[in-house]
Amino acid sequence: MSWKIGKSKSKQAALSAQDLSDRSTTPTPANPGGNHDSCSGLLAIRVLWAEGLGLPGGAAAPPAVQAALSSQQAKVAASVSPSSITQKRLANRKSNRDSVQRTQCWWLPYLVMEFEVNQVLITPLGGELGKPLYMYETNFDVSRHSEISIQVYLRTEEPKRGGDGVADDMGNDMFMGGVRFTPDFDEPSQDQWYDLVGGPGRIQIGVAFRPSTGHSLTIDEFELITVIGKGSFGKVMQVRKRDTSRIYALKTIRKQHIVERGEITHTLAERLVLARVNNPFIVPLKFSFQSEQKLYLVLAFVNGGELFHHLQREQRFNEERSRFYAAELLLALEHLHELDVVYRDLKPENILLDYTGHIALCDFGLCKLNMKDSDTTNTFCGTPEYLAPEILSAQGYNKTIDWWTLGVLLYEMLSGLPPFYDEVTDKMYDKILHNPLVFGDEIGSQARSILTGLLTRDPTQRLGVNGADEIRRHPFFEKNIDFKLLLEKKIQPPFKPSVSSPVDVSNFDTVFTAEAPLDSVVEGSQLSQTVQAQFAGFSYNGTNMPNSPQ
Repeated sequence: MSWKIGKSKSKQAALSAQDLSDRSTTPTPANPGGNHDSCSGLLAIRVLWAEGLGLPGGAAAPPAVQAALSSQQAKVAASVSPSSITQKRLANRKSNRDSVQRTQCWWLPYLVMEFEVNQVLITPLGGELGKPLYMYETNFDVSRHSEISIQVYLRTEEPKRGGDGVADDMGNDMFMGGVRFTPDFDEPSQDQWYDLVGGPGRIQIGVAFRPSTGHSLTIDEFELITVIGKGSFGKVMQVRKRDTSRIYALKTIRKQHIVERGEITHTLAERLVLARVNNPFIVPLKFSFQSEQKLYLVLAFVNGGELFHHLQREQRFNEERSRFYAAELLLALEHLHELDVVYRDLKPENILLDYTGHIALCDFGLCKLNMKDSDTTNTFCGTPEYLAPEILSAQGYNKTIDWWTLGVLLYEMLSGLPPFYDEVTDKMYDKILHNPLVFGDEIGSQARSILTGLLTRDPTQRLGVNGADEIRRHPFFEKNIDFKLLLEKKIQPPFKPSVSSPVDVSNFDTVFTAEAPLDSVVEGSQLSQTVQAQFAGFSYNGTNMPNSPQ
């Protein structure tokens, strides 16, 4: 996971502490002008059962599933009813888990539920192929008004199991349909039927929201599980929030380190961007808080691995898969540009895949805020292979540098290397400025056309200079991608990572995951009140959204 902490960043600032101290609040009868998207509390979601499920197009169930359905074990599972589950739970109140029974019914459809990019795997307790029984309830932390997504999958074969009995490989499963809806946070809970889109059937779901009391978070409210990343400023850990049991990525940053390196402004900028974004392809901020020595960012945990990891393993992607990732990134970058934010550091290491195969953009440390369409900046920053010509020539640049980096990324996904790559950095810079764009046989005509447009050296002639819609209308995308469906995550990814569950860490470097997850004590780092005051407004729980900078 690319939560890199402590890389070289630019020296210029576009954000002051005052930007973080200005507040807008959730609308109330006494405050009708509050921030509409702000929301904080706990969302309880229960999934009872489904009925009328089937494979799209009337396809037959996989042979392994058909064989399992005729087994004695399947007959026992088919006899399970809501009342029998309730009786068993009442008889064994000390245990609130049905995990053993759930892992046994692998031949029945399972669900992936998502809220604010936090994903939960729901496997059935019993039932039949067309009418599985879930009787599952879970809680989500709410930090903004967001959609609930539930997708239904069927395994094609019996999964291998690890020592904990949990299924290991779930990367080749069949999509059976899904539902998406935004819960009504003001209405009392009630169970409703929701029709699937993309397949037959419906699911019964109940939702209840409880507003938070507004108390400040501390590190003690999280169980530290595994280290998943490390840098010079601190580390990133997989954690579990104790009250909801939700899994998150906790990024810890030592104040002393960022003060010594003059990075206060950029750290606050990253926090501000993360709190403002609301896009399905960007890792969202759930909470932030601080102690005397450290800053803490709590983000959605995305565990399908870096795009870099998958690209290294497969060397290059086919055109369909490359186009899918580029299209989701286009929507992510467009959202940032609408917030007057330039990303500046697009590369495979900063792109994660979630459990179902969608991308999630992370690491906002190099973002430039307050960039209107007509604004330019001169800061030399980014990753060498991805630097745009206007950065190297120090002529000033604007939002169009993100379209250059999108072109470099698309080229690398299709061919395996960036277009002007050289092991000697100065030679690579010279190639970026002067060498012609060369295509291999693996890059088709439409791809060549859009790459030529995105990798135009003159930013005033570059594809996207008139906005993201200009890129969307290129035949490479327009003839293949429905962006409305894509934004709603209604297009199935061409690849699903092989992870056992949304909390699996197998896609992270074992150099990190073998380390004990500790919130280390910082010795001898007394910061003055003046310095501490610069971190005012860092804490965030969904109700204290900052105003958009003017």
